Amino acid sequence: MITLLIFEVCFRLSVIDFYRLEAEALNTSENLKVENAVDYLVFGDSFSATSSEINYIDMLRKRNPELSFFNVSVPGIGIREVNTFAATKIRKHKPKAIIYQIYVGNDLIDVNHLWCFENVSLFRNMYWETSDYLLGVKYLNQKSTLLKPRESLRAVTMAIDQFKPEYYNIRTRQYLNCNPSYLDHTVRLKANFKERYKAWIGHMNVFLESIPNDIPVYLVWVPHCGQVNQSYLENMKSMGAIFSDDHALSMINYPFLEGAKQDLSVFSNVKHLNPLGKLQEKNTPSYPLYFANDPHFNKNGNVVLSDFLQNHIPFSKKTF
Repeated sequence: MITLLIFEVCFRLSVIDFYRLEAEALNTSENLKVENAVDYLVFGDSFSATSSEINYIDMLRKRNPELSFFNVSVPGIGIREVNTFAATKIRKHKPKAIIYQIYVGNDLIDVNHLWCFENVSLFRNMYWETSDYLLGVKYLNQKSTLLKPRESLRAVTMAIDQFKPEYYNIRTRQYLNCNPSYLDHTVRLKANFKERYKAWIGHMNVFLESIPNDIPVYLVWVPHCGQVNQSYLENMKSMGAIFSDDHALSMINYPFLEGAKQDLSVFSNVKHLNPLGKLQEKNTPSYPLYFANDPHFNKNGNVVLSDFLQNHIPFSKKTF
């Protein structure tokens, strides 16, 4: 226990670069050698830390070769983990602008995990609850999953183009088993997700306060697939998801986003970028934007997000 507590302190203070390997995987050797200020520093989760073949950040790099992008995104993390290293990364890379990617699907759960004994194992409940207090436990678990066969299974199921509930993302199924209304409550800030949202806003304030006012911050709101298309929503329902109002879930200006716009309005350097309307427009049966058995963007989705950001962020040296 003492060792674990010491590790927790070291992790929270970021005494070493705990996510160095992730940064090396997402940035070229040339990016890693750059000692001058970078143009864009990118924070995000697995949506921003995907393979270079489909990563929207790499697409932006190719479109804007005169600009430098340093990607410090890490799969499976949320704002609490980001706050352990954000200030250090900002001081080190001296960015001229920052992109922070939000994922509606689980960012509030990352702040305060679900809890359910009926349909989720005791061990899983204990892990979720412990990781709410000890961020180092979550970090150690994430590192250990690199050696688990589940990751290779996920790669196989993501390659299947036909939706099959039994093949769907394991974490999503766990969340639905624990709370079938979690997505509905997240988007609409219902029930105890109001409290999760308040905690999330508090952590976002800490993050934004660490950024100088003259540095533009672009908050990119990645929606859950259920917000984008009715077919994805029906897939969620077939796995047990409950929605009180299908139309409310697909609203462009949904409560989670609108609440954050208001509560973070004190930061004049922050701009909210909401690609939901463009994603709804572009997603078709012949051009799906998400994997059939995983809530992440496929290559099509990354292309659409890249196009959207290219049109909404002033990618130009003249901007700086």
